[in-house]
Amino acid sequence: MKKHMFGLLVLFFCLLHSTGSMDQVFAEEILPPPNYPLGVSTKTNLTAGGTLYFNTDQLQEKQLVGQFLAKNITSTGSSGLSKGGFQNYQDATRQLALDEIDPAVVSETITGSDIIRWYANATSFNYQDGTDLHYYLGNLPTEKELSDALQYYPGLKDNFSKRRYNDSLTSFPSFVDNGIADFSQVTGNIQVVSDYYAALTDSDQTAVYNSAVQAAEINTEKKVVNPNDWGGQSSIQINIALKKNVTDQAVVIIDVDGQIEHFKNAQDISINYTNYDPDTMLPPYVFINYKHFPSFNFSGSTFFHATAYPSLPGEEEYQFAGNQGVFFEGKYADKAVPLIKSDSHTISDELKDKTYKTATHLVHNFNDEENEIQFRSNASLFIGTVLAPRTSVTLDDTQGRVLGSVISGYDIHTNMPISLEESSAMFDYDDFPGLGDITGGEEIEVPNKIGAEFDYTGHEKRLLYTITQKIPVYSSRFPIQNLKITDPLAKTLAVAKEDVAIKDETGKDAADYFTIHQNANNELTVEAKPESLTAESFYGKTYTFELNGDLKLTEQVLTDPTVDQIQIPNTSVTTVNDEVKASNEALLKVDFIQGEPVNVNYLNEDGEKIAPTETLTGKIGQPYLANAKTISGYTLTSVPENESGIFSAEEQTVNYTYHGQLAFSTVPTQISFGTHPLSNKKEEYKIESKDQDIVVKDTRSLGSNWQLRATLNQPLTANKSKHVLNDALFYVKNGHSVPLRVNSSAIIESAVTTTHDDYNVTHDWATSDDGLNVVVNAGEALAEQYSGEISWELYDVVSNE
Repeated sequence: MKKHMFGLLVLFFCLLHSTGSMDQVFAEEILPPPNYPLGVSTKTNLTAGGTLYFNTDQLQEKQLVGQFLAKNITSTGSSGLSKGGFQNYQDATRQLALDEIDPAVVSETITGSDIIRWYANATSFNYQDGTDLHYYLGNLPTEKELSDALQYYPGLKDNFSKRRYNDSLTSFPSFVDNGIADFSQVTGNIQVVSDYYAALTDSDQTAVYNSAVQAAEINTEKKVVNPNDWGGQSSIQINIALKKNVTDQAVVIIDVDGQIEHFKNAQDISINYTNYDPDTMLPPYVFINYKHFPSFNFSGSTFFHATAYPSLPGEEEYQFAGNQGVFFEGKYADKAVPLIKSDSHTISDELKDKTYKTATHLVHNFNDEENEIQFRSNASLFIGTVLAPRTSVTLDDTQGRVLGSVISGYDIHTNMPISLEESSAMFDYDDFPGLGDITGGEEIEVPNKIGAEFDYTGHEKRLLYTITQKIPVYSSRFPIQNLKITDPLAKTLAVAKEDVAIKDETGKDAADYFTIHQNANNELTVEAKPESLTAESFYGKTYTFELNGDLKLTEQVLTDPTVDQIQIPNTSVTTVNDEVKASNEALLKVDFIQGEPVNVNYLNEDGEKIAPTETLTGKIGQPYLANAKTISGYTLTSVPENESGIFSAEEQTVNYTYHGQLAFSTVPTQISFGTHPLSNKKEEYKIESKDQDIVVKDTRSLGSNWQLRATLNQPLTANKSKHVLNDALFYVKNGHSVPLRVNSSAIIESAVTTTHDDYNVTHDWATSDDGLNVVVNAGEALAEQYSGEISWELYDVVSNE
């Protein structure tokens, strides 16, 4: 009795005869180039390193489209013209980019009359708008081979000719980027790719995965039985838990060891994805490495199924117990969202989208298999890409089919049609995230360094250089042991370690991840802390290191009028483990521009200029030094704080302030009262002449008070007889007389300074009653010449107010 299958995709493939004298050679582990995760076969539906055999008799009525690559393509029938449509896209319901499907077939040669007729048929190589698609052939059939094949269809010969793609293999990026110069290298490329993925897992590490995955397991320890299958055969159960709330695409690589008894005899493959919503999340990539299988003895009752399980609420997680023999799908059946559930060659409409998505992200790597793999299950589809680097593959549509790409390092024998819809189930390379955090093979990127450019404005901290460094994604398999960035700074740069700012790509401070060192040679080293290297949060980010500091420029550079810019080159080096990457050479560019002048003023205490202003000029940032002057009548009170400084973009003023003096500008040395006859009465004589006026100059602050005083040093004395006229000299001011006596000073003038101009005390003595007078009483004088001596004195006095 046949049981009803739940959530299963039935598959059957077996290994039959050996392909002959193949030497098992494993290529050196080499990372496939970017955008080509499956090497040259990445963008193909069928790739054969040897010959691709089409059973044209069985395919005559069926559609066969897709991207085909082989060293040779041949036919194993004699059906005549294809009626189903070989590379005919005219009925496609979705728009296909012409450059993605043309040329549709690439091979070195084609052999067999049927395949030649298929290439020439009017219904072959038709694009959606009816224009011709093309094929690439390294070597055309001979004229005889063409004539024999088309002897009954002579009108098709032109089709065969015009559809040929005439460019060389160098026009194919898939060949060039994978280093393939001719078709003989295709097999080696397939083997290199297969070996690369196979080397990522082993018996000690059966599952590796990227940072989007929380855990993955395969039931190596215990046999798991799918109770929905008849016969109680064991299951290969792969359980994958994605991380909650992580949007990154998951990649998992699983090792299936055929030396394990319950794997060798398994008739069921069950893949379970937890915390996965197929409607909103990108499908996980799963690579299954089948190793050490003596034969794949899958019977017609074998099933292949995949199921998604959305996240449980809160902190609750699904529990994996495959290694305890627990069939996961049965334990959480109420949460299951089927992805692959097939018990025939067809897929239900409701699951078609999910099944195709899963197929395009699933790779079966039969890395060490040397026996031909045949797909002969009449009960189910085989889902996903088949990668068989060291054996041939047979696709028998009468008994088994494959939904996905088929890649063989040797031959492919097929009678399996590929519809327009099925051709889209090839490996999906567009969203493949790479294997960096699985393999550790992600090469450290070259650090990018940018030098600042600014106008020099003197000594100040500013941004000098920026270093940007992308850190590879986390890899538990190949961890980073040490990471440091070394920057040998020029001697003209003053960068302190505390002035290095570190940010992540969001602008968040990331200094806690690093330590900073600086040696006596001005070499700066930024090193990741040991605890940072063990934290997944540290990885997969781009960090920016901002070097802030000052310049140490010589006086010669700053004052040289011919220097208007300096450039300081700098290169940093990133070291990860033993891998060293030097940055580009960055130039720090510093421009010197003319600053605004520095005006040096010389002022008295009233703020008035007492000497011409000096103007100093120079470049912004250049130091200046002003100088005080010696100014008659003034004494410098203090040196201004900005006597020295630097030129800037703003005009500056340096003010020297001077304290004024109270002093005589002129003092008479001779005053004459004239010559007069002796008189018998009292006489008063005014000044008749003087050689200079008494002129006072007060440069002190306005409002200062001063007095002019006169002291008689020697009274009027006859030159010969030495006769003395006592109390003969008087100073008259406003009708008031003050005698001038020996050893007694008389106030001549009291004044308040209202101007710093000369103050002439005696300017009106000749025209007014004020001034010095000589008074001689009757009979006191002799008929002689008299002379005396007066001292004139200035006093700084305090106002009476």
